Amino acid sequence: MSFNVTKLNKAIEVGTIIPMTELGGNIGRWVEDQLEKNGYSVNRQKGIDLHQLGIEVKTRKIDSTSAHTVGSMSPYDIIDNDWLPGNNVFDKVQKQYRVKHQINPLTGDNLVVSAQIYDFTDIEIQSKLKESWDHCRQVLVQNPNYTFEYIRGQDKWAYLELQNNGYYQFRITSGYMDKMEKISNTNKSKLFVFG
Repeated sequence: MSFNVTKLNKAIEVGTIIPMTELGGNIGRWVEDQLEKNGYSVNRQKGIDLHQLGIEVKTRKIDSTSAHTVGSMSPYDIIDNDWLPGNNVFDKVQKQYRVKHQINPLTGDNLVVSAQIYDFTDIEIQSKLKESWDHCRQVLVQNPNYTFEYIRGQDKWAYLELQNNGYYQFRITSGYMDKMEKISNTNKSKLFVFG
């Protein structure tokens, strides 16, 4: 039996002070540590973070404009994987617990300003992400001996960015992630509209 998780109890509260400044993913690890302290089983290996709940955990500085990293895979694994369950990147962009933070200009503290689950399983979202994935994948298939720093397509929601280790990160542009969050919130509110 499957169930739809819309909120995490005993998770990260809005207004929580994060006891560090952002550096190399440390806030993401801090959030995972806090979730574990609150009784959640966090996967620190390949795959989604809250595996039992089907939820990936992401953190974000509220005023950041950089693209959102979903996950990374080798070029060979990208070529071998359709946009389907079991594809590590696909799995990480179905449902996400997104914790957003910012610096309080009065105190200098880093504060949690938002912590909520986004359901990105909407048909429009998944269609656009699949379109991006298929485009990037096709570029790799057609150029097996060439290494691209970026693989982008015209008007695509996401792209691939090469890392030093030879893996590609699948990244969603900031503007399209905003759109995805709005679609998710609109769909969430529809669940509670009665005739």
